[in-house]
Amino acid sequence: MTRKISLGDVQKAVVDAYENFKSIKEGEKDPRIEVEKDNLFGISVVLTDGTVINKGDTDALTVMGDVAQVSSAVVLMTQNKVKDLMKKIGMCKCGCAKTEKHAKPHIGLSRHGVRAVSIIQPQNDPEGKWDVMINNFINLVGSAPVLNDKYYKAVKQQLADENAVDQLAQAEFSLYDQANIALDLYAKLTSLQVNTQQLATLGATIAADGRNVTNGQVAFDGEIAANVVGMMATRGLHKEAKGWNVMVGLPARSGKGGLILAVLPGFGAIAAYSPELDQRGVSVKAKKAIKYIANTLQLNVYSSARVEVEK
Repeated sequence: MTRKISLGDVQKAVVDAYENFKSIKEGEKDPRIEVEKDNLFGISVVLTDGTVINKGDTDALTVMGDVAQVSSAVVLMTQNKVKDLMKKIGMCKCGCAKTEKHAKPHIGLSRHGVRAVSIIQPQNDPEGKWDVMINNFINLVGSAPVLNDKYYKAVKQQLADENAVDQLAQAEFSLYDQANIALDLYAKLTSLQVNTQQLATLGATIAADGRNVTNGQVAFDGEIAANVVGMMATRGLHKEAKGWNVMVGLPARSGKGGLILAVLPGFGAIAAYSPELDQRGVSVKAKKAIKYIANTLQLNVYSSARVEVEK
């Protein structure tokens, strides 16, 4: 079953979302991230045929934060069988669920993100692993990200102050690299800066079953695209996955830089950015904008209808 909407419908939804929420003054910025000007707000939609719809500050760069887990998920699914990967991500090397036996380390980075990076091959080879992750990002987007060195150093200092390596060891937190390597690489990955168009392009490439929507090249095997989207839906927005999946129905990831990425297979992706975050570390304006667009256009991964955009 296919439900058709017009390109004009998509454009109007983006413009309306921007106008509806641009004046909201809620939330606080992450003090570690410099913002070039006040009231930044941008929305990008990229369709699977490469069509781009931008509104607002879509050229503004900010750190990816945990949104970077979407790109690393592609590498993980490429390098591992799904069943094996799920066990590595969710279980200890001893075979027990983390929640059943071990304490949770409290560090300034996502524990799941650190573990995921530690699984990526080659292991205990930081330069080789970084090359794999960066090349994967370029294949997905068609352009390279920029490292926010100041933010990266701030995160590293926070991890040092927290004695993050010792905390992971004390909690017997299962990693597949040396802890210092995994922590550093994930800190560096989350410190990469992108704009909303780049991020939406990354999502659209996943929505297009691994075909880069800007140059037509194959970024990854399309057989794993559904698994990558499934991982997005499982994690979702920070501490909001269940509610978001029910009310919005678009697999999404958020980061403390103020970015949110949502993906709908066959349709494309929506990326929104605003640096003001709610108490859970999710961009207030970006969340409202994506929810509005999804609900207005009835974009829902759990719907029986496949959405097709007519031009």
